[in-house]
Order: sequence, then C-alpha cells, then structure tokens
Amino acid sequence: MRKILTLLVAVLLVLTATVTMLSLVSCGDPTSGNNPGTNPGTTPGTTPEEEERIPLDVPDVNYEVGGEKTPYHILEWACGNQDSAGQSWIPWEEGHVDEEDGDMLASAVFRRNAWVEQQFGVDISKEYVSIEGNPGFVNRVTTNASTSANEFQLITLRTLDIFTLIQEELYLDMNTYKDTILHTDQPWWVQDSIKSFTLGSHLYVASTEMLLRDKGATATLYFNQTMAKDYEELPNFFDLVDNDEWTIEQMQLACEMVAHSNDGDDEMNSTDDVWGCFGGDDPVYYLFNAFGYKFAHIDNFGYVEYDFGEDDSITVMQDIFLDFMYADYYFNLEADKALLEEGEHLFSESNSLFYSSLVKDTTTKLKNMPDLYGILPHPMLDEDQDDYSSLVWVHHDSSVGIPKHVTDPEMCAIILEALSWESYYSVYPTFYETILLNRAAKDEDSKRMLQVIFAHRSYDPGQYYDSGSGASGLHGGDGLLRLTGTGSADIAGKWAQFEDNVEENIRKVNGWIAGNEE
Repeated sequence: MRKILTLLVAVLLVLTATVTMLSLVSCGDPTSGNNPGTNPGTTPGTTPEEEERIPLDVPDVNYEVGGEKTPYHILEWACGNQDSAGQSWIPWEEGHVDEEDGDMLASAVFRRNAWVEQQFGVDISKEYVSIEGNPGFVNRVTTNASTSANEFQLITLRTLDIFTLIQEELYLDMNTYKDTILHTDQPWWVQDSIKSFTLGSHLYVASTEMLLRDKGATATLYFNQTMAKDYEELPNFFDLVDNDEWTIEQMQLACEMVAHSNDGDDEMNSTDDVWGCFGGDDPVYYLFNAFGYKFAHIDNFGYVEYDFGEDDSITVMQDIFLDFMYADYYFNLEADKALLEEGEHLFSESNSLFYSSLVKDTTTKLKNMPDLYGILPHPMLDEDQDDYSSLVWVHHDSSVGIPKHVTDPEMCAIILEALSWESYYSVYPTFYETILLNRAAKDEDSKRMLQVIFAHRSYDPGQYYDSGSGASGLHGGDGLLRLTGTGSADIAGKWAQFEDNVEENIRKVNGWIAGNEE
C-alpha cells in the first residue's frame, strides 16, 4: 500500500505545472498524518482517469433481483422547511440528484450514483427530514428502528445531535466491517472524524468524502480585498499566513486601522459605520479552536476527556470576549437583534473588512458580492503555535451512520464504501475546484488559503459529547455562546456555574462507553 501511495504522489508531482498545484500536493497528500481526510482527490487540471486510484476493496456483489434494483434510501437531516440545495442549511446536494442539469457539482453526484447503481444493482434515493417539528428527524429514526421498517439504509445527521441517537443504540458499529468492507484508514474517510467519533472500540458515525455539508461547515475568515487596497498600511494577509505570522494580534491591528464611525456621531453603533470584523456569536468557538484549544478530546482508549478549565483555557476564552467580541471594531450580528436584518449583509455590502463565518457562505450569502473577497484561515494565537486550525462547526456539520436494524447491514456498508470511494476521486475534486476555486475564491492566493483551511480541519468532541449541558447549557442557552449578548466576560463564573453539570455529563458518556466495552 505504501508503494502505491508513493507512486500516486509521484504521478501528481509530474502532472503539476504550477506552484499552486505543487502546494496542493504537499497539503493534500493522502498519506499525511496531519491531514484529516478532506484533501482533494485529484490535482487540479487532471481527471480521475489520469490518476492511479487506490482500488475499491469490497465484495463483488450485485443486488439486482429479477430486473429490480434493491432500494438504497438515504435519510438526511434538514432544518425548518429547507429541503433543497442552495440554502443556508443545505448548500449542496450530496446524497442524490435526480438528473444532470448543467451544474458541474450536481452532475458529479449524479454520475457517482449512476456508477454505483449499475455496479451493485441498487437504486439510490434520498429524503430530507427536519430536526425540528413533529415528528422530527430523531423521532423518524427512532420509529424506523422500533418497527424494523427498513425504510432507509443510510442516515446523515447533524454532529450536534450524534450522541442523542448513538446512546439509543440506533446505529450499527461500523467497526464490525472495518478492514473487510469499510476501510476507515483510507483517505475517503475523514480521519479526524474517525478519531473524534470513536467511542471505546466502536465507531457509530463518521464523515466521508461522499458528504459535502461537513466541508461547508468549516470555519473560514473572509476579507474584503477591494476595501483592503484603500489602506496602504495594511499588511498582505496572504503573506502573513504563508510565513506563519497570521496571528490574532495582526488581525486586531488591521481591524482597528479600518474601523471608524461613518455617520457623524463618532460612535460605532450602526450599520452605516465601517467595521473591522462582522459576525455572530459563533466566532467565540472558531477563535478558541484556531488558537489550538478544545473543550475535550478522545483519549487513546476511546474515552472523552474534558479539557476546558485546565491550564489557561479560561483566560484565553476571556481574552477572546474582552479583546475581540467586545472590541469597538466588532459588529456582533446576534448581540443586537434590532440591527439583525440591517446587518445581515454588512460584509457583502463592503462595510466590514473581515467576516468570520463558514465555507458554505461562498455559495449562499457571498455568491453575488460585488467586491472581490479573499479567504483566510482564522488566525493563530501567536507565532509559537504549531499550525492553523479550522473548526468544523457542530451546528451545520454532517456525519453518516448505518441504521442498526436494517435487513442487510453488509449491503449498506458496501454501498457506503463505494459512494465514499468514488466521491474522493470525482465529487470532491469537482466541489473543491468548481465550487470553491472557480466560483468562490477569485484569486490564486485565496485558492492556496483554502488548501491550508482544508488541510487543518478540526473537530471538538466537547461540543457534542457534553450533550446534557451542551445545547441548553455551557455551549448554548444561557452559557458561553450567548454570553456575548450580555456584555460580560466572566468566563470563570460561567464555568463555575456549569462545571459540575458538565463533569456529570461526561461521566455518563464515559459510563455508557464502558458499558459497551463489556
């Protein structure tokens, strides 16, 4: 296998004709231990046929019976009434496309499914169910399991909700087929998700390259290149990233340089003013992760270890509030609901230098932005930090799992592996090159920055395994996520309020893991 991967890299280097492509090979090497598996499957400018593929290693089977293909139905989560691509919660179709309509990404998904259907005799379809309302996504999954209805063979779910369903024992342990069907050590599986979602010796959900919404849920920092050119004192942000000098101090200096009152009252209080950075509450987490911190990690035995409150994590979080979220240059979209509608397009209308958000906004909120924008990773804490880090945000992220009570779990696993394998070589490169590079990132520097972002995506287990105090406690509700709206930076006090509850929740998770190990 090592020889095959070495040959693959050699072929890529030969095909590479520009410095940008060389950079992509080094950042996207599938053999790299630091790459979480979201590297492009092919070098830009090549096709899958021009690259030697790692062979698909699954049983040679066909599930067509009497001229009828076996259904392979994918249940996907949605939010509200959104059930089609091109929206905030579903920026791209990832599971199934009815027909080729000229859109390159949709066509790639269509062709991938057509190949899998023909190869294995299955009929792939998908259905969206909202995580809200009645019966809702969770109830739909639970009902299917209790009645053994076998309605769907694969489920995508929002990462924030994974433990709610895992502890209900609704998902098959994918390690049942590890190395025989599901080759989770291969690059079409997102490696950091494997590490973060493994509980004990079991893997119930993970991210693979058949998914697109998990890529869209990656934290990204945008900046207005047209505006930046008006300030000669501003440094070249791309150079700072390249030289490992892109730090929060550099970003703060740039914000302070640009921000100014523009309506005559000498106060930063309206959407008419020019702001240094625009965003909501979520950048609290984007920056904490970008600084190299997590709320929890998975230890070598598959147990959750909570890290917040240790070392200087509380001080670092407090500084994010005091020096960034509450700075005069930061426009918090969520903190002032009266300005919510007006501020929605603050960045796209060129009233803010930076915009802290997610990759998916390239297809939605920024699609028709008149000014040229650039793409950057969120800054490091200081130059002593080892590398950049881009958080995969739990509220918009997707992962996949196989329902535990399906009639033929082996078939479900084979098709998942085939979809993920083919996506790595065809769908994901199309996503990366067409959607991000050619449509979103308008310049070569931003293309290079995207390589940095995708090579250093990061999951934070503390945000989803602390389920009891997560959505309604420390990470939401009246916890850290909404603290920005109060003007307070009492992180130590907030941690004291939730510490016992968080620790109890983690004990419950680890107790559940231990019970499954017996």
